[in-house]
Amino acid sequence: MNSNNRRSVPGGKYPKKVKRRKKKNNGFMIGIAAIIIVVIAVVLLIVCGSKKDTAKNEADVPDTVTDTVTIGADSTKKTPESTQEVTEEVTSETDITTEVPQTTTAALKTNKAPETEKESDKPAPADSGTSTKGYKIEVKDGVTYVGGILIANKTYALPQNYGSGLTDEMNDALDRMFSAAAAEGYDLHVVSGFRSYSRQNTLYNNYCNRDGKVAADTYSARPGHSEHQTGLAADINSVETSWGKTPEGKWLAANCYKYGFIIRYPAGEEDKTGYQYEPWHVRYLGVDTATQVYNSGLCLEEYLGITSIYAD
Repeated sequence: MNSNNRRSVPGGKYPKKVKRRKKKNNGFMIGIAAIIIVVIAVVLLIVCGSKKDTAKNEADVPDTVTDTVTIGADSTKKTPESTQEVTEEVTSETDITTEVPQTTTAALKTNKAPETEKESDKPAPADSGTSTKGYKIEVKDGVTYVGGILIANKTYALPQNYGSGLTDEMNDALDRMFSAAAAEGYDLHVVSGFRSYSRQNTLYNNYCNRDGKVAADTYSARPGHSEHQTGLAADINSVETSWGKTPEGKWLAANCYKYGFIIRYPAGEEDKTGYQYEPWHVRYLGVDTATQVYNSGLCLEEYLGITSIYAD
């Protein structure tokens, strides 16, 4: 029964052989799949690695704008070759900008810094429309006014026909000042007031003949440049420098501004006024202006920011 049954099965023992073939085929397919998976994995690794390298390279290369700014701020950072030329130009400009103040400072120290730093304080030339102190320079009928003040000095001249005597305002101020001085026991009076162009011409030429032109220019004005021609100036009591040390001279220096006057040519200001110290020479400006000039401690040229220099 059993024997017949085994023989009656189609193929007899062949089913077992068939099963063995199927196992072999499955193993082959599994091997192929494994190889494919390995290949894919390798490819993926290669691709991923390539992407990472690319991203890293891109991250390491800054754009031109960022690099330029970075180099300007920190010259120790590495400069990419692609931006080397631009960076060198920026670094060069930055170095120049940084060194300018140091170079300027050294130059100032070599060339007397205080004088150079006050370049803006140098007086304005005669043809300027504004003085270095901001005062407007105007010429009306040949007469120069700086900040509304009539000026006659070595830079600014008067017409030949200008003036006819001391102004009424000047005379009134002199009377008030002389009365105040007398009340305190001081005798003040005018020894030289108004001078015409022709009179100044005579005096100046006499001084030139006696002492020479260079010396005369230190104490006498050329015709047309004298304050006496304005009718706003006068010489008080004496024309000796030593008079400034007398009681009257000291009183005048300490009190004349209260009546609208200034000592026009103070000591130590010869390079600015153009004239030697004259303790006797007063100039009328009005009480307010005279007080401001007196309190400033400056001569009129320095106060207004103008020159007093002959053109020739």
